[in-house]
Amino acid sequence: MRSLIRSQLRLGLVFAGGFCLATALFVAAIVLVPGLDEQFVAGVPVAWLLLAFGLYPLVITVGVLYARAAARNEARFRQLAEDET
Repeated sequence: MRSLIRSQLRLGLVFAGGFCLATALFVAAIVLVPGLDEQFVAGVPVAWLLLAFGLYPLVITVGVLYARAAARNEARFRQLAEDET
């Protein structure tokens, strides 16, 4: 059971770190591109649209990938537990 907990913790930390890094890079790229706040689409700054429609797919993708990897870890653990009995 400890191996499963360690594995899930390691997986969570890796995904959380990767998500934070990807989010920071995305925001930094928006900040570093000059003129995004001066361009508007339907009255909304382009930088805001990029944040709104760029970060949500990232959140969903990271969530789906994490759930699949966590389920895979649990399936491996179940398989190991069944093999030991």
